[in-house]
Amino acid sequence: MVPIVLLTGFLGSGKTTLLNRMIAARAFDRLALGPGKLALIVNELGEIGIDGALLPSELTRQVELPGGCICCVLNDDLERTIVELLDRSPEVTTIVIETTGVAEPLPIAWTIGREPLASRVRLAAVVTLVDATQFPAQRGLSPAVDAQVAYADAVVVTKLDLATATEAAAARAAVNELAPRAPVVGGTPDEVVAWLQQALDEPRIQRDHVHDHVHDHGNTHGIETVWVPMEGTLDLEDLCDALAGLPASYVRIKGIAWVVDGRTGRDDPHWAAIHRVGLRVSTEPLDRPGPAALVALGRGVERGPLAACVERAMLSSIRTGS
Repeated sequence: MVPIVLLTGFLGSGKTTLLNRMIAARAFDRLALGPGKLALIVNELGEIGIDGALLPSELTRQVELPGGCICCVLNDDLERTIVELLDRSPEVTTIVIETTGVAEPLPIAWTIGREPLASRVRLAAVVTLVDATQFPAQRGLSPAVDAQVAYADAVVVTKLDLATATEAAAARAAVNELAPRAPVVGGTPDEVVAWLQQALDEPRIQRDHVHDHVHDHGNTHGIETVWVPMEGTLDLEDLCDALAGLPASYVRIKGIAWVVDGRTGRDDPHWAAIHRVGLRVSTEPLDRPGPAALVALGRGVERGPLAACVERAMLSSIRTGS
């Protein structure tokens, strides 16, 4: 049966970043899976998918499930997607599902464990990412935060290079409270894949798991999402400054835009990805186009303030130099 790795973690925990680095390092090639191919299923909340555009399509078979959370409203879509994927791509030997930041693992595990999937795939591991700089504060934002860790087979603590010693200790203590038997894995691609090698070779331990809350949060788990287009050419520095000024209720912001960036001395327009996690804003250049859009997730997020940030940074309504 084809093993499935469920990669989960709250908004901004670094799921796409880690997955991208593992693929770039060909980490999955080192798993004892024969000559097959990796398939990615990317689930995003809202109408516009950003994460899928940040992953290398040339190395993988990639399928997007936008528009809702697979643990609530897209279970039938997930079943159909996996069956069609295996029928059309028999060379696939490993599937990685990257969930939305508010997905709970248990309903997804139930879907994988029943027919028509149970005879074709197996859940090899639930790997949950925890942001060392944000995790204790995030626990009150959505019940999914605790559920993701409590049902994990392994927890990857990310952003330790950005966390203070106090923040790192608080994150680890919270993880140990929620999942005392789950190993805590280092956040580098080599360390994670070393653990996955063992997980994929051995049967997963089946556990009874009882939530301390009712799984009834609609398809957003108390987290709303809005998006705005970013057509044209933007000043990346101005956009970052504007996004930094939005309130903390904007838990996660991500987008792709055609930009110029005077901070780097690079005056030629280029594609860039923009991220805000908590109050920290970061960017990275992209070597290919993506959906020119900005997505915000959080509580009480509104389109108007997000659109104002884009308007402030807009240099031209025409995408110059593309």
